[in-house]
Amino acid sequence: MKTSKDELKRLFERHAFLKLNEKTRKMLSGSHGKILSGEKFIELISKQKYYVITVGDMVTLTAISAGIIPDMAIFDLKTERRKINGTKIIKAYKNIKKVKNPAGKLTKELFSIINKNLGKKRVGIKVSGEEDLAAPLCIALSDYNTIVAWGVPKKGINAVKINNVRIKHALSIIKKMN
Repeated sequence: MKTSKDELKRLFERHAFLKLNEKTRKMLSGSHGKILSGEKFIELISKQKYYVITVGDMVTLTAISAGIIPDMAIFDLKTERRKINGTKIIKAYKNIKKVKNPAGKLTKELFSIINKNLGKKRVGIKVSGEEDLAAPLCIALSDYNTIVAWGVPKKGINAVKINNVRIKHALSIIKKMN
């Protein structure tokens, strides 16, 4: 039985990167779970024993400011393309991997570093470029005991518990990128 990890490995063996297109942009723009306030997000991740992945600086800072260090954080030290003070993030992660990922793309390098480090604790991934598209990649690669969260500008935090439906949906979005 082939897994989503196997499918993604084969996809990235054939392509150095995948590019966002109009079809996938529309698929990603909708809600993919419940939009939470920072308080509700903290409540969700503090009550249960999930592996937590945050994608984006503000959602990562929200967790860190509440005393919760996400197991994996993917960030670029920018919010809405403006640089931020990332001292709290940098201090929270002693194990920071660096990767290049241009805006609107998913690179083989980003896929590899996420895949290699999933399941490890306190891994920071500092992206040079843009990290936004890492969320569907994390969903497609994650196990069921995982929550993937990312910021939705001016709305809140989208946080999803991984299940088979979410994995298949994320994989279908990624496979439609070209």
